[in-house]
Amino acid sequence: MTVGLLEISDTIADQDLNALDEGLAAHTIDENAPELIITRLAILQRDKTGRVQAGLCGKSFWNWTNIESLWVDKSLRGQGRGRALLVAAEAEAARRGCIGVYLWTQSFDAPGFYQKMGYTQFAAMDDFPVGHQRIGYRKMIVGVKR
Repeated sequence: MTVGLLEISDTIADQDLNALDEGLAAHTIDENAPELIITRLAILQRDKTGRVQAGLCGKSFWNWTNIESLWVDKSLRGQGRGRALLVAAEAEAARRGCIGVYLWTQSFDAPGFYQKMGYTQFAAMDDFPVGHQRIGYRKMIVGVKR
């Protein structure tokens, strides 16, 4: 049997990412799990020139939304933009029928922000990076049937 060469890269084409998503979806069907449909999520704020000033991206699958990144330009922090992004993501997750939202952050990022927004810690990994933690948070969406 011939095994293909492994490609190692720091980028991935949309078509290749879609191939991985489709492969995972087919696997869940083979395992009699609920159908896996991945829906990407992007919420962006741009300035007048079109430059991204703040944003959130993630994806929804099964009945959860995962926030992969949330960023606000340094000059705009403390003005409620992060809160607005998170509230918009939670509303979209509810619209998609999700029962909760989860994310990972670092101890040097904004764990207090997520706690203030009603998120509860479900995991922590020490020394990620050394001297810090990677922390998992989740929030159940009120009013969505489980």
